[in-house]
Amino acid sequence: MKVKLNFFLFFSTFIISILFSCNNDKTDSVIYEPNTYIKDWLIVGPFPNCEDCSTISYHHDKKCKGFYTDYLESIDGEKNAIPTEGLKVIVANKGIEKTWFKLHSTEDKIHLTNLKPKDMVVAYAFCQIESQKKQKTILSVGSNDGVRVFLNGEEVHESHEYNGRWLQADNDYIPVNLIKGTNNLMLKIDQGTGDFGYVVRFLDYDTVLTKIRENIESYKVLKAVSIGDTLVASFGTKYKISVLNPKGTVKIELFHENEGKLAEQTVTPGFDAKFLLDSVTDGFLTIKATFPTLNDGTIISETKYYKGKLEKHALVERMTKDLTIVDENGKAFFPIGTYGAPIEDYEKLKKTGYNFVVASVKDLDKIHEAGLLAAVHVSGKNPQEYFDFISKYKDHPAILCWMLYDEPGYNKADLLYIHNIYNAAYEADKVHPSYLVITHSDVYKSFGRCCDILAVDTYPITNGSIDEVGKNIKKAYAHTENETPVWHCGQMFKWPEQRRPNPQEHRFMTYHAMINGAKGTLWYTYKGYGQNLPVDDPELWNTQKILLSELNELAPLFLAPGFGENVELRQKNESIQAIIKESPIGTFLIAANISKTETFSPEFLISKSYNGEQNVYNENRTVSVKNGILEDEFKPLDVHIYKLKSN
Repeated sequence: MKVKLNFFLFFSTFIISILFSCNNDKTDSVIYEPNTYIKDWLIVGPFPNCEDCSTISYHHDKKCKGFYTDYLESIDGEKNAIPTEGLKVIVANKGIEKTWFKLHSTEDKIHLTNLKPKDMVVAYAFCQIESQKKQKTILSVGSNDGVRVFLNGEEVHESHEYNGRWLQADNDYIPVNLIKGTNNLMLKIDQGTGDFGYVVRFLDYDTVLTKIRENIESYKVLKAVSIGDTLVASFGTKYKISVLNPKGTVKIELFHENEGKLAEQTVTPGFDAKFLLDSVTDGFLTIKATFPTLNDGTIISETKYYKGKLEKHALVERMTKDLTIVDENGKAFFPIGTYGAPIEDYEKLKKTGYNFVVASVKDLDKIHEAGLLAAVHVSGKNPQEYFDFISKYKDHPAILCWMLYDEPGYNKADLLYIHNIYNAAYEADKVHPSYLVITHSDVYKSFGRCCDILAVDTYPITNGSIDEVGKNIKKAYAHTENETPVWHCGQMFKWPEQRRPNPQEHRFMTYHAMINGAKGTLWYTYKGYGQNLPVDDPELWNTQKILLSELNELAPLFLAPGFGENVELRQKNESIQAIIKESPIGTFLIAANISKTETFSPEFLISKSYNGEQNVYNENRTVSVKNGILEDEFKPLDVHIYKLKSN
């Protein structure tokens, strides 16, 4: 009996140990539950995405070879792999070995920024979903940046936005079928620079369809914007309205008011149809989208566009032909403003050197008390609402201008709608100007005729070339035929997981904008939006305070008529840009070195009447001009300003 009992105990222990061992190797499963974010995953990576790509002006396309390379071939491939914790992935031809590890997130979003390296890479995420029955559902995915989704051995989705995208929930609705039992879900997340991660949950299929049907007007929107000479049209919210017909396509047609149908294209909902306009006669165009659904009939959307030069209204009272704003006394005013200005800091901002803030109308009284002015953001559902809003507040003494819309190019705003609200603003208030903020330089030409002031926000730190600041100012003037003042909207923030400009870059960007004719400046941002400049970056904030003092002192120079004359160099150097300009406070030469790596000693050819010692503004030194040649050293991104006096 004792022998039998010992054998039983031994055998039981053996069986339990086997079961425990198997349990250790098994991937933890997630019970299918709609609306609940999945927070437990297995992760492996990173793997190379685009090894030969630059992080400057990086875009997501076929160059992202890693996004389309199956790094999981050693464990049955992306579609079929069923990893466990500790399982190794070997990519022999690249000498890569990675190990799957568990990740439990306390947030809905799964952040992958701890992976090293975290830029220009891809990573995989895996989980198993237990479903009590065979069912149709919506897999809802958000990612930064691109994502490929594999479910039960099939690729069910791919999103690869050219400019990347923010990390947020419910970007993509993916109709899928779950089998009864265990479902294997594999994600492949593509990363350029900045934030890196994903967020996943399931949504009830019928609830999603009901939501789309009840709000169909917002889901079937048809957008058309001119990018250079190309009209780009897209129908429907990408990866949302297609739920009504997952394999369906939309026909987009282009009609001219006099010439009839010009062209048509068939695309996936949410994707761009592109029509060249260079040979199209000026006039009104109609864009029509036709989308057949499975159970809701055919959805049709139309919008209009104008090919040609939209009419601009007359100058408002507070603007001059010299592209400057004047105050209530007719005195020229150089705007120096900021986003993210909390009420409690208004007086501090005034003392620091700002003269306006971007704000809500509810804060106008406090803004006025602090001696500041306001750029007021206007919103509405139609031009009449813009008219009513502006009419209500136009006489407040704190009003500087009206901000009509943010990023109409990037958001593919309706051109004629923007033009209509621009005209509504003028009809409501013929005193104060309106402005648009635009990133995309290829839409300056069209939207530049829908505002009194064009604010150009070039944010190049880690995402572009720093000399684009001045280039875009110059381009904006060219596209608006020098009829519209251009303001510099500068970068004083950091993108997620990136950085702010350093003091040298900040000073360079500001004066590079001034060299190219900016008639005002504002920055994004001071406080708010998750950032606090004085606390987060005291060195940059101190540089800003010095810069604001300079801008206020030099304001008459920037407000003087014209853009200044380009200064010739004794030896041509594309990295050195300079202008000479006369003003009520004297004649100045402003020069900048756009190179981030090289030092130069250019020789500027100026009038011999300036021979002798000349002051270098705010640097406590002089340079000697001999035979009309001013020579000085310019380190990378250096800016020097010379106040010239004739002999």
